[in-house]
Amino acid sequence: MQAVLYMSHGILRESLQSLATLPQTLASMSFSDILASFMDPTPRPGLHPIPGTVPLTLEAAICPPVIYYLALLFLPPAPPQALDSIGVHLLRNTLALLAGFLFFRLPLAYHVPQSVGLTYQLGLIGLYGGCRVLDAFFISPYFFQHIPRRVKYTHVTRVETPAPQGTVTKERPTVAEGFQSDTKKTDDDDDDKSFMERISNGQVRGVITPAADPHTARLSASDMADNVTTTLKNGSMPSASESYFLLEKTLAGPKPQPVTEFATSEDGWPHSFLDRASWALELELSMRGVGFTWTTADVRHTRKTWLPTIQNRIHSIMVHVVPILALCFAVIRYMYTHHIHNEDIAWEPQVADSPTRNRNPFDTRLALPQQLLLTAALGAFLMAAFSLAHSVFAIICAPLAPSPLAFFPPLYTTPVWDIASVRGFWSYGWHRLFARLFLVYGVWPGEWLERKLTGKRNDQPADVGKVLGGFISSAFCHSFAVRCVLGGEWGRATGEAWFFAMNGLAVVLEEIVSRIVYRARKKAGRPLTMWYDGYVGRIWWIAVLLYSGRNFARGWVNAGLVREMAAM
Repeated sequence: MQAVLYMSHGILRESLQSLATLPQTLASMSFSDILASFMDPTPRPGLHPIPGTVPLTLEAAICPPVIYYLALLFLPPAPPQALDSIGVHLLRNTLALLAGFLFFRLPLAYHVPQSVGLTYQLGLIGLYGGCRVLDAFFISPYFFQHIPRRVKYTHVTRVETPAPQGTVTKERPTVAEGFQSDTKKTDDDDDDKSFMERISNGQVRGVITPAADPHTARLSASDMADNVTTTLKNGSMPSASESYFLLEKTLAGPKPQPVTEFATSEDGWPHSFLDRASWALELELSMRGVGFTWTTADVRHTRKTWLPTIQNRIHSIMVHVVPILALCFAVIRYMYTHHIHNEDIAWEPQVADSPTRNRNPFDTRLALPQQLLLTAALGAFLMAAFSLAHSVFAIICAPLAPSPLAFFPPLYTTPVWDIASVRGFWSYGWHRLFARLFLVYGVWPGEWLERKLTGKRNDQPADVGKVLGGFISSAFCHSFAVRCVLGGEWGRATGEAWFFAMNGLAVVLEEIVSRIVYRARKKAGRPLTMWYDGYVGRIWWIAVLLYSGRNFARGWVNAGLVREMAAM
């Protein structure tokens, strides 16, 4: 207990010192100093780029997305009929191949000397961009005869009514991003329906509303609010229940607007040049396929949903995201400066007989509780950072409405405290920004391989191959990116690969155990679900994420990413 109190005191002191010295640090830096550091080609401390790479240039960063955009202009079929010719198809495919090559080349030829994190992101962007180009121009059109069509969303304000007791419902979001419920089906034609059915992968589980107890009648929210307001005006202190209500209302923030959503896909393709230009820009910027028939499952929710407003998003940033980021930063900085950081340890290329081959400060300087704390802080920091970026872009693009570029569906579809399995976390508790990438290059090959090995028909589920394929593709993607900041050495870039591989095995294992338990309960005539299942599930997925996440954290310490996150 004393160790925990000492660590908590140190984290608090570290965060206060960082905030106190921040204005002085910023004031001591002139604009010329900032510009000089930005133009300095020397890799920052902790960054070890791939040998032979050079600092990223402006033209190298701009050319891949621009050429990709030009190729997208020719992707939709005719009309006009001038586009339906061999010459145009050759031009389109040539531009696509060039864009894909330049995307893949980005992390292999360039690095960002000012930042470990940006060099890591460059690896993700290069791999994602190249794979996306191949999918859009070759895999989907030639193997599945599918080119994404627009999906237009219309939101009509609805009046919320209390759900019948004991029925499945979904509570409104309590943060700006909100969360959505079951998967929504769009009105596609027959070809699009069959294609969408293949990529549909599960539904968000609803929340069971328990029946009310007639002996424990409670005030409604509006009555409680009136009572609290009256109490405060009279100068008396609110009761414990009223204080709890005020706190809950402050944390929940403004109520999102309840709407009914209608989604319809276009029955044709863009005709005019301006329409094609808009179509191409929307598809290029939509990682989750929002506004197209490529839309990921977390966006295809039920028609009855909530539309976050700018006020919701600002409240989420100020009340939820910023405090989480500040706390996680304090933990990361404290753990790095007091336990990991040591200028005496020099980074050297990894060789088989090196005495430092398996040495990592994460293992040698952190006890298991500290490893778990740092792992949790890194995970929460990433989750909050994604949420912050999503909300900021949503606020900036809000004036573009009703353009699809202003439509930002929730990034996380279920609150963490409602998740009760490892599969639930990765399906509903984490973002789906790379879902299409893992679907095409992981899930589909995994399903195909399982059917080949087991003799299953195409209409039979191949869940094991689907799960393992998705996680293995994620493992390769992240290892490829972290390799870019580790001197190009695959041997050092295995931390994230082990993390995702272990989570894939955990999903398969929990599914096997769940089926065994349900079968045993059914045979014994017992209820299929017990009151403690949710508690067991929560302990299980948190333990798996934290223990396997140590591999992720170990890799980030080794890559220098934790050092940069600690502002060192």
